[in-house]
Amino acid sequence: MESAPSGTPTSPPPHILELRIHGIANALPYGSLDLPQSEVVQSDGDALGSFWTPTPDAEARDKALPPGHVRAIRPDVRREAYSWSAMARLGGLPFGGVLGVLGTVAVRLLWAAMIPFGLANAAYWARRIPAPEAGAHEAGTTEPAASGSGRREPGPRRPTSGTLRPEATAALTRVFALGLTLLFVSAVATVALSVIGTRCIGLATAAPDSVVPVCARIPSALYGLARLDVGDRLALLSLVPVLLVTVLVLVAHSGQVRFESKFSVMRAGRTVPPSGPPLHRAGFWSQRTGSGLLWAHLGAALALTGQYLTWTRYADAGFPMPGLPVAGLVVILGACVFVALRTDDDGVQAVAPRAKGPAGIVVFAAGLLVWLLAAWACSAGPKPPKMPALIGLDLVPALLGVGLCGIAATGLAWRTTRSVRGVAAWSLVPVVATACVAFVLVTEPDGPLRHLLVAVAVLAILSPVAVVLAAVLLRRRRYEGWNGAGPGVFLLVSAAAAAVYSSLLVLGVQWFLRSGEAAPPKQLGNGLVGLPRDVPEIDLVRVPPIYTEFGTASVVIALVFVVLVGVALAGPYVMDAVRSRDLWIPRAPRTAGLPYGPAVPAWRAVADAPDSDGGPNPVLERVLRGRKVAAMSHRAELAGGALAAACYVAALLAHVPLITQHSDTGTYQTPLWLSGLAVPALGVLAATLVASALAGTTGGGPSRPWGLVWDLLCFLPRSAHPFGPPSYAERAVPEVRSRVDAWLTGADIADESERERVAPTRRVVLSAHSIGAVLAAAVILIRAGNPVPDTVDGRLGLLSYGTQLRPFLGRFFPDLLGPTTTGTPPCTGPAWSADPWGGQVRAARAAVGSGPGAVPAAPLTPERPEPGSGEQVTLMSLLTCGAKPAWVNLWRRTDFMGFPVVGYGSNEVDRGAEEMDRSAYLFAVAAHSGYQSSWAYHVALDEVVSRLTPAGPSGAQPAVTRRGEPG
Repeated sequence: MESAPSGTPTSPPPHILELRIHGIANALPYGSLDLPQSEVVQSDGDALGSFWTPTPDAEARDKALPPGHVRAIRPDVRREAYSWSAMARLGGLPFGGVLGVLGTVAVRLLWAAMIPFGLANAAYWARRIPAPEAGAHEAGTTEPAASGSGRREPGPRRPTSGTLRPEATAALTRVFALGLTLLFVSAVATVALSVIGTRCIGLATAAPDSVVPVCARIPSALYGLARLDVGDRLALLSLVPVLLVTVLVLVAHSGQVRFESKFSVMRAGRTVPPSGPPLHRAGFWSQRTGSGLLWAHLGAALALTGQYLTWTRYADAGFPMPGLPVAGLVVILGACVFVALRTDDDGVQAVAPRAKGPAGIVVFAAGLLVWLLAAWACSAGPKPPKMPALIGLDLVPALLGVGLCGIAATGLAWRTTRSVRGVAAWSLVPVVATACVAFVLVTEPDGPLRHLLVAVAVLAILSPVAVVLAAVLLRRRRYEGWNGAGPGVFLLVSAAAAAVYSSLLVLGVQWFLRSGEAAPPKQLGNGLVGLPRDVPEIDLVRVPPIYTEFGTASVVIALVFVVLVGVALAGPYVMDAVRSRDLWIPRAPRTAGLPYGPAVPAWRAVADAPDSDGGPNPVLERVLRGRKVAAMSHRAELAGGALAAACYVAALLAHVPLITQHSDTGTYQTPLWLSGLAVPALGVLAATLVASALAGTTGGGPSRPWGLVWDLLCFLPRSAHPFGPPSYAERAVPEVRSRVDAWLTGADIADESERERVAPTRRVVLSAHSIGAVLAAAVILIRAGNPVPDTVDGRLGLLSYGTQLRPFLGRFFPDLLGPTTTGTPPCTGPAWSADPWGGQVRAARAAVGSGPGAVPAAPLTPERPEPGSGEQVTLMSLLTCGAKPAWVNLWRRTDFMGFPVVGYGSNEVDRGAEEMDRSAYLFAVAAHSGYQSSWAYHVALDEVVSRLTPAGPSGAQPAVTRRGEPG
């Protein structure tokens, strides 16, 4: 326990709200407050989002502690913790509380299945986000409202109707998302209709003692399907993809946690015209206009299922209504047009044309009608003489794979291509590639023509590489993730994940049904139907070749990724191992020193060592090892680029040439050793998915591997794929904003005169960890975009720590969280070296020197621009109402996910946090957690408070013990 001279200043009534917001590790409320569970109490909220405070006894005890103690609370501070960890989790699922461990594992596996949908949403927000259209978002005419006397009074101005004119990148992303849905439906339909419906359950023989051959591994629960005619059987099995799509919708929308139970003060605020960064636009976190998108996806899924039922070589001999496949294609194309022409809502609550909502319902109704007619056609038609060959299941998934790869490839060039027409021209890439492959698959031309068409398709998908290479060589987009290729990176990984998941499902079921033990016929019903169960031949339980090629592509992805990621991540450490001396990674500048406590010797052992040549130092060696391990994870952008490159190579080698091969005139034959690795590789993947889902049920926090990915994707609004992860930020941001407004306006004070006296003295410091800092930044920006009347600037500060705003999120989503939004200097990506930021550290030292009191590494955004000046509103400008911004960011070089927000030089925002956990009994190197118990945290809180506008005589800040920086 630390000790120091006692004695604290007189405690005035708390007028500073220190609101702590946890990050993706989902720290429980008592963990955020550094207290035992028995010493915290919920002050507001519900089971999904809640606010917690220390109990009165714990608060009184901690306020009596000396300044800088691990758990000390300033006398003028009210400390709260906001918890959003339960959002978008199992608790929102119907019957989620009674599903138990088995249900939890199933839901987490569905999370994994929905990752491609979430990556499509990420690509949507990584693209260039256009400015609001004046015609779609400006205020329209004043609507009269009825008064109490019946007279129409002027009411609020309503936005005018938006236009249906598409934006090219938004349209392509949403069409890509629709393709993901159809690929999922295709995989499920292949298992239900083809593998089970026509392969593992045969036709009844014409003998008096009729028998129906079935696979030995067919579950007994499906024996009833053998009694049915093949048409009835297929009609019934078509329910499987429909039901599974319904399950996906339930899982995706079970986490719908919009802020509907309360109304923030912002509801009564004045909305400024939409301008500036998207997070500043007043409608960004409001109800989005995307309900029609869900109906369009459902309608296309139903139409495709109906198309699969009736697109067969034996339709003339069995099924009536041969035009249904064409009708299904029309509905699918209509869904593509609908999602492409959807009115954009990039941060503005747009009022779409009135026809938009009904149009989505029409697409759904048309798809439902096609499916119902197809099911009726299967049941009503005569018994076919041969088992129908479902042609659509062979062709459509292949075309979907090519189309998805084509759109993903164009995403590499979206941000680099400057003109609107140039971006729209990239739409030809997926169209040309898909058309060439479709012609090959449908007409089966001879060898030379086949080779030419395949070459054209491959060159079309390869064409965006030239733009990417030019951007890399010219360094035009060096401040953006992957040199501006971010949308393509997300889309490529999404397409590859969807293809691998589809292959895993289809080939896994095929592998399971190919084995078993033969058994004599089992009589059913009145004894006239028998089921001889036998182990099928390999050719009998065949699946469309596209899924085999998807499985082969997974092997290619794994091999290329291992090589590239080994070069990107492990290579620098191999070079470091052969160095004549250990790599020296310096600590964060302006790291506050520890003046007392048991951790002081460890702190001095690190702070007093200028470099690694200072002699044997076990403490320094452990800290340096932690810095090196953290540096490896800092190259996540390089690893993501390696994965996208592997997916691109797999698409070029597998998706196009292999799906167009035939047994006689193939353009490219898969090597036997490569195709032989497909099933084992998919088996390893399946085991990994199940193991990760099981690990997610054993504990909280980081033990949920898919939960961490889920939380990262859940921050982004669901604007591309309606089945994607729900956005917890759509509730968390307005909820935190409401708490901030309530505190600053004195909403908790009943007496009006007392409220008017106290409210002006109140201040708020948002204390945010990791991605919680992104939530806090969104709160600050949205308060400026939709302000409370008569607000006073300078009463809201930000204390962030362990955040990824600058080098990750700011580079991956430049228009959403980049420098134009935060107001901080831009950042280049990690270098291929053992210290990925060594070049930036050396550049900062060479430019402005190092050490305490140095000049900032780069100028910060000035104070808030004047209205009408045309200058961009940024996070930094909103926090700057004096000489220095009311923002301090803590980071340490041992943090594998924490970075500075301004730069690696000394500046007015970034501060170093000590790299040892002073709250631990034994020495431990601090990493991504433990910031709140660091000495630097208390120093930073004092600094943020001192930069806020003075509270006046009635709320003057008490005297606090100031801590000097290490000399």
